[in-house]
Amino acid sequence: MGPTVLEPTPENLRRAAARVREGGVALVPSDTNTALAVDAHDAEAIDRVYDIKGRSRASPLTLFVHAPADWRRYGRPDEAGVARRLIDAFWPGPPFVVVEATDAVPDDRITLRGTVSIGCIANPTWRALTRHVDGPLAMTSANRSGTVDDDTLIDLDLAREHVGDRVDVVVAEGPPADATRATTIVDVANGPRLLRPGDLSVAELNAVVDVFDGRESHSPP
Repeated sequence: MGPTVLEPTPENLRRAAARVREGGVALVPSDTNTALAVDAHDAEAIDRVYDIKGRSRASPLTLFVHAPADWRRYGRPDEAGVARRLIDAFWPGPPFVVVEATDAVPDDRITLRGTVSIGCIANPTWRALTRHVDGPLAMTSANRSGTVDDDTLIDLDLAREHVGDRVDVVVAEGPPADATRATTIVDVANGPRLLRPGDLSVAELNAVVDVFDGRESHSPP
């Protein structure tokens, strides 16, 4: 028996959120890639994500918050205020911001050398879903690790081909029509430096803070 496939109606999003709260793994839309999403406090669900994706446990997941201000619970503000300026300018939406982690990060597989990658998605379906989850999600792109190029956008069809038979629920919505690349990642804890470019241009980033190009993967989507 395959996963439950739900059109993104209000009632169905409540059903999908309930399944996530119960420990389920969901395929969900984002601003870019279709993603595997679980309750960030559920260690068993996080384990399933690594198994489903075939991902190394040494590679952390990204933590996603519903409200932009929630990042301060899980990440420490830098003295120069770079993270705050990026978040004020772009959230909800890109980029992911890598900051020093606080003790509130719910699982060590969401951290890397004392840092955490945090996102806050603008996609209205995702936002409606997470309003019902009422807590942070741990997420990663819904493809088998090492099987697609970094610039490949994971749409719903490709996600279902790769991992769709191993999840519990699918929210049947594809990526935004204007998305062409995975999300921009900016490392504030060791920068600010650009770890991965996305549709958000360097010029747009530099209009807010000066970043340099130091592409070294922290947490692929």
